[in-house]
Parts: sequence; C-alpha cells; structure tokens
Amino acid sequence: MDKDEKVRRNRAKTTQRIVEALEEVISERGLEGVGVNRIAEKANVSKVLIYRYFGGMEGLLEYYVKMGKLFPVFTPSLLDQIRPLHESDIARIWYRQVIQTFRHFRTFKAAREILKASVIENDPIAESTAKAQDEEMTRLVSQLSFVSGADTQAISAIVLGAMTYLTIMAQNDRTMISIDLRSEEGWQRIENAIKSIYIALNKSAVQDKEVKLELQSSNMPIAQW
Repeated sequence: MDKDEKVRRNRAKTTQRIVEALEEVISERGLEGVGVNRIAEKANVSKVLIYRYFGGMEGLLEYYVKMGKLFPVFTPSLLDQIRPLHESDIARIWYRQVIQTFRHFRTFKAAREILKASVIENDPIAESTAKAQDEEMTRLVSQLSFVSGADTQAISAIVLGAMTYLTIMAQNDRTMISIDLRSEEGWQRIENAIKSIYIALNKSAVQDKEVKLELQSSNMPIAQW
C-alpha cells in the first residue's frame, strides 16, 4: 500500500468515526446540543481535524445530510431502471419514496432531530442544516418527477412539508385531527392518504394534455428500492 492510499484510508476511517459521533450526540442532545468539542471528544479525535475536514460544525452537518443516509442518491443507471414503464406506475414511484423516506425519519432518532432543523429559528447551524436538507429534497424531487408540464416542486413542497411537520409532531407525542401519530395505526392512515393523493395526481397527469410523462423506452424491469 502506497503512502497516498494509506492517507486516504485513514481519512475515511476518521471521517466515519466523526460521523458516528455526530449521530450519537444528536440522538442524545438534539441538534441544539451539537458542537465541535463534543463531537471531537466522542470521536476521540482532535477538533482541528473536524475543522480541517469539514470547515466546522455547519460543514460537518451539511456533509452528513448529503452523504445519502437521509435522502437516497440515485445513479443515472438506477434512475433508468426506476423510470416508469406504464403511465400508472408514476404514482407508485412517488408514494413509495415518500413513505420510505419518512419511515426512516420516524425510526432513526438522529434523522428526526436533523429534520427539526427546519423549525428552529435564529440558529446558524439549524439554518445551514435546513438549507442542505432543502437542496437534497429538491434534488430528489427533480430526479423522480418523470413529468414535465406540471409544477411538481409546488406539489412536493406541500406533501413533503406536511410529512415533515407530522413527523416532528409525532416525536413530540402530539396528535393531528385526532389521529394518534405515536401509533402504527395512525401512520398507516397517513400513508394510505399519501397513496391516494399520488394516485389521484397520477390520473390527473395522464388526463392533462399539457403534461408529458417520461416513460421507459424499453421493457426494462423497474428496480425495487
């Protein structure tokens, strides 16, 4: 192993330790409790390394949000497989991604705390984290829309914004319209509603002459994700 390769591997291992320490601190103390000193101590590294690798706490959180653990990153080849084969497949692509993404947020405490950045005011770390999340959601919506001629960004803002709010409400043991967001039954109702919304949107897109659907050109099997 040459020197450059050894340096790369050491950096990768150190980065992984820092990321794991970040997750632990966020789970224990919330986003408001993170700090370079605390992360460095948990990861057993010098805080100088965190500044060198990430530029500080904001850079570390941005890296974490964009590394693919919260929002999936699709390669061009995988996107080709995901692309709908039939007109009615688009709804399934949309609702599955929303449901899977927010199930992850509900079951992973560090991810839920990151999600709360969008409602924390007057905090530079929360602001930069929320911005990174928004960029990732924008990328995801753009990759998976498979539609032109419709305002998929505005529609997604409503759905994803609602799911974000409901997920935060669930963490705070709240209800919404008397639906118990702490229960699986409550979330099953929410997920069924998401399916109904996207199925209706899919039908509307098919019927709208101004909207064009981007379907597969060949019978490539749709990927399971």
